[in-house]
Amino acid sequence: MTPSLAFSVFTYVLALGFGIFALSYYLGKRKPVLRSLGLTFNRWLPIDLVIGLAITFVAIGLVFVVEMFLGAVSVQPGTLTWASFANEVLVPLLGAAALEELLFRVLLLSGVAIVLSRLRHGRWIAVLATAALFGAGHLGNDGATVVSAFGTGLGGVIYAVAFLTTRSVWLPFGLHLGWNMSQGLFGFPISGHVVPGWFSSTSSGPEILNGGAYGPEGGIPGMLARVLIIALVFVYVKKRWPTGSIATLRFAPDPEKQSRARRQAAARPA
Repeated sequence: MTPSLAFSVFTYVLALGFGIFALSYYLGKRKPVLRSLGLTFNRWLPIDLVIGLAITFVAIGLVFVVEMFLGAVSVQPGTLTWASFANEVLVPLLGAAALEELLFRVLLLSGVAIVLSRLRHGRWIAVLATAALFGAGHLGNDGATVVSAFGTGLGGVIYAVAFLTTRSVWLPFGLHLGWNMSQGLFGFPISGHVVPGWFSSTSSGPEILNGGAYGPEGGIPGMLARVLIIALVFVYVKKRWPTGSIATLRFAPDPEKQSRARRQAAARPA
């Protein structure tokens, strides 16, 4: 077993363990389990998905323009067709984003956040710890370096912040899928993997600008784009919940309080 495979197995086992802990905690506290794990369908689901896709497509579009301007990539027409989009882009990227969000946010982050919940900044510590694991988990990918692991870790920060502030998996899933899909469509490698796109972008400058064979996460423009996405996520959640706190990452109401409010509203006489 290679070191990267062993680390992946360790991460999956860790995520499963924290997920079981979170499940047991919510059951023991008689909390709504699926809502507490961010796995419910509600009216915000399509909005969160569209916002996540839109933010990341704009961010990667900016990276594409900046890297072209800097001469960090050379661009040719891509090979994308409807068949290749469905079979080689959409389906595998949907599956990869769904699996990683389930493991790293729904299971791992939920459990770690509960363990650290008594600390004032416990949610931020949980975000950074799980994001570090997320970045390190990609070190076995083609073209990966310590720098690219840091950039991927920034992605873990994005998705973790989105998960905790909305108490839902849908915004982080939209952000994750949008980031990966937009990279591929603009011709960038996706964490070392190549799919058909609108363009074919070949690295033609320093790796610190384009990330080399790994993709934009390993370059400065891509990292700055991820910082921009974090800022935009906070703009979005602050608009939905104006009283939310960035310091404690508490925005969306507790699912248990939402359920109690619904029951009370239903019990009121018409």
